[in-house]
Amino acid sequence: MKETKDVFKKIFPFLILGIIIRLILMPVTLHPDLWAVSFSEYLFAYKGVINIYDYLATLPQSSALVQNYGQNFFSYPPLSHFTFGLFGLIFKPLFNSSFFNSLDVNLPNVLNDSRVYLHLFLVKLPYLFFDIGVLILLSGLFDEPKKKQKAVVLWLFMPLAFYTSFMVGQFDIIPVFFTILSLCLAKKNKWEWAAISLGIGGAYKMFPLFFLPFLAIYGGKKASETIKLFIFGLLPYFLTIFPFLGSPFFRQNVLFSTQSQKMLFARLSVSGAEYLSVFIMFYIFFLGIAVYKRMELWKFFTLIMLLFFSVTHYHPQWFLWLAPFLVIFWVEYPKSKIFPAILLTCWFLITILFEPSLSISLFAPLEKNLQNVVSLSQTVNKYYDVFLFKSLVRSVFAGVSLTMAVLLFKKDESR
Repeated sequence: MKETKDVFKKIFPFLILGIIIRLILMPVTLHPDLWAVSFSEYLFAYKGVINIYDYLATLPQSSALVQNYGQNFFSYPPLSHFTFGLFGLIFKPLFNSSFFNSLDVNLPNVLNDSRVYLHLFLVKLPYLFFDIGVLILLSGLFDEPKKKQKAVVLWLFMPLAFYTSFMVGQFDIIPVFFTILSLCLAKKNKWEWAAISLGIGGAYKMFPLFFLPFLAIYGGKKASETIKLFIFGLLPYFLTIFPFLGSPFFRQNVLFSTQSQKMLFARLSVSGAEYLSVFIMFYIFFLGIAVYKRMELWKFFTLIMLLFFSVTHYHPQWFLWLAPFLVIFWVEYPKSKIFPAILLTCWFLITILFEPSLSISLFAPLEKNLQNVVSLSQTVNKYYDVFLFKSLVRSVFAGVSLTMAVLLFKKDESR
């Protein structure tokens, strides 16, 4: 603990600068998905709505909320709704309830309302605490003060840390926090709590559950212990979704949504109707290696994330899931830092070629006309096939990921 305090004292100016950048971005950037988080807070804190899925699905078509946002705009797991609601209750004295009403009925003109800046700031503010938590946890994964310091500075200025949480306003930082917490707990041989931490993270977004079998294998000295750890990890997830399994709207929009199956799209056909899932095939391959090869647990977590983003048409904000592992790799493999840099460049190219709402239009609160900018993809497509270009970028990403995988299996960076 003393070493961690010393590290933060040494990089204090960087810490302040990193936090200031986050605070500046919070009120002046907006992605439309943030309104789902905002209304979750409102419905829980002001109207006491527990089952948000059935509530939204049974609203009349004439409702302004339905007309502006659709019938099922909230497609996140139940624990996220309760978490947003809790923060809504905490910050309720600071929120302007009339702004929620304006947001409900007057969406096209919401950027003309000066109250939008404070609202954006308050909705994103909880992410700052989890972001700082990840910062502290990352430093705890290293024993050497220099490595601690390097990890902290890298996270402070990690583009993904700015982008996902404080610009797009997505809550991916919460499951990322519980994922890194599980690694810290595993480092202290607190395997049950490490498994539970992954389960809690998985109750927000499912990707931490990908890591659970690896943690169970590492923490269980016997088959029975491995199974116990696996069950411990699944419990938080199932306990939070169980009360909602009877809702067809929850099953349709959350449990079996298209987003949750994107990693299965990459496939190798073996007949007209059957195929091999690339993700599952390599996932099982890495799981088999974990049974026989002992190496640091974070490396297997990194391998799974590299695999996921190599074969998945991901949304740019999801890339935060990989970000802390890129920091760890950068610190542990300093001679190979070019590889995380290339992956971040690939992410940047994919992001700016997505729809404008995920890039330049994020700054619409500062300049309303940015809502109407033409996608960069359309411009690029006039001179070069944009889908071919993005496919090449994704291929570079996959190739570099494969190189990093080889390095992770080696004990050092020897040439």
